[in-house]
Amino acid sequence: MQTLLQDLRYGVRMLRQKPGFTMIAIITLALGIGANTAIFSIVYALLLRPLPFQEPSHLVWIANVGQAGLSGATTRVANYTDWQKTNQSFEELAAYFAFSDYDTYTLTGSGEPERLNGMAVSQNFLGLLGVQPMIGRDFDDEESKWNGKKAALLSHGFWQRRFAADIKIVGQTVILNNQPTTIIGILPPSFDFASVFSPGARIDLLMPFPISPETDRWGNTLSIIGRLKPGITVEKAQAEFDLINQQLKEAHPERGTTFGARMTNLQEQVSGRFRVPLLVLFGAVGCVLLIACTNLANLLLARAVSRRKEIAVRIALGASRSRLIRQLLTESLLLSFGGALIGLPLASFATETIAATQAISLPLLKSVSVDSTALVFTLFVTFLTGLMFGLVPALQISGSDVHEDLKDASRGSSE
Repeated sequence: MQTLLQDLRYGVRMLRQKPGFTMIAIITLALGIGANTAIFSIVYALLLRPLPFQEPSHLVWIANVGQAGLSGATTRVANYTDWQKTNQSFEELAAYFAFSDYDTYTLTGSGEPERLNGMAVSQNFLGLLGVQPMIGRDFDDEESKWNGKKAALLSHGFWQRRFAADIKIVGQTVILNNQPTTIIGILPPSFDFASVFSPGARIDLLMPFPISPETDRWGNTLSIIGRLKPGITVEKAQAEFDLINQQLKEAHPERGTTFGARMTNLQEQVSGRFRVPLLVLFGAVGCVLLIACTNLANLLLARAVSRRKEIAVRIALGASRSRLIRQLLTESLLLSFGGALIGLPLASFATETIAATQAISLPLLKSVSVDSTALVFTLFVTFLTGLMFGLVPALQISGSDVHEDLKDASRGSSE
């Protein structure tokens, strides 16, 4: 420990002697490390971090196999209810009304009128995801039937913005589309429907969607999610549904033949199509940091010329090569950690800006932040960066010929 403190003190002293070089190196590293941390935070949030639901690996997206477009990807209510009754692969199926953006929700009778964005979901939708209202309760049977009682669950953000986080709003009645509607609960801040299922939109509230003969007449309207039973794979569930759908087509020819079930892990459905672009971007930013390391290594090699006498004297006094390499690497790591100290706030600002933007429609974008995982990644990158640009100069300087360097130093001082 004493030796490490000596190396740190000596390294700081040497870097202070060349403030111009030190500042250029730290700023260069700050930009490189900050950019890598910011991009890693995006990649982690979209591709690596599990979805914010209970046992997300068991969740499956079930799309129709019809023609292109939303109508071709959604399923009618009758097929959905038949799947629920006959399948043996899923603990439960849930759905939401994929065409909810065609509905309007105008809030009146509580302050200034406001146009809201809502989403209609099946009664068991939140339960299947493992989401519980932060305050209040979920939809009940009376609220989830055709022409049932009007009820709504408010998003956490809308509750804070419109009602100043007043818990007394739960149980009260507001006017939505000129109809009295009871606010039955507040969704937790960790649940953002739009961020996962409708990127780029803003969902202020959830409404109950009735699974009934009346809504079946609307045709293909439902986006469906299922929770697999333990030990059941997506492939096994797909095979079962292929058989079920064949039987349904024979039993109900009036439904037509252009329906089926194409299953995908929900995580893959949400962010899979962005994997390649994000990984390419991550690789490009990594290459920028690699180029910066190469340039800094060249600068250190050029700077080494002025330190030949210092190194030669230390070797002559008995310093081992390993001791010199450790000292020189300490200086490189000090530069690298200095860059990280500046790069982290830059990365945090960048991720906050990206999370708040409305110009990019990416799933889970609002959850992007420099969290503990990103900090661990930054620590690793910082340490690796210091070694990358410091190791070659350290090996070259420490391996110089002490006698020749001392002769050159003496010759230079005599002239």
